[in-house]
Amino acid sequence: MSESTDGFSPVEQSEASSGTQPDEQRLARLAFAGVMLALVVIYLMRNVDRYEDLNIAFRYSEMTDLVVPVKDTIAAAMLSSPAVDLKSFDSGTAGLPDEVFASAEAHGISVIDGRIIATWMKDESDLDGVTYILSPKIEHGAVKWSVTGTCSEKKAC
Repeated sequence: MSESTDGFSPVEQSEASSGTQPDEQRLARLAFAGVMLALVVIYLMRNVDRYEDLNIAFRYSEMTDLVVPVKDTIAAAMLSSPAVDLKSFDSGTAGLPDEVFASAEAHGISVIDGRIIATWMKDESDLDGVTYILSPKIEHGAVKWSVTGTCSEKKAC
């Protein structure tokens, strides 16, 4: 047995050299983590505007969904008769809901001469008082709605 171990000479490392390798690895890991963190921060800073726009559009869909039944009522009435006078479509008439003013609890909605005007509630948010106005028009046998209002300034509609 002594013959097999006689030719064996283990490599001995000094304590100084073995202590630096873990320190270098730790430093490399920290540098890598720092670079990754910097990339994440840069990505977030570049895309924060897109997130805000998506958030506004998502919140604004609450009000645009409120308008759908009124749009459907006006469109059905316009398509049911060839000569419909839009001046007869006002809030509280022709099966349309009564006018609701924007308040701290509810969005406002009204219909004037067939135009639907929806106003965001008074909640002191970035959408406070923003309007969404839909105007109907018959084109090629279908009702087309043009959208105006202050919602375009907020990139909501």
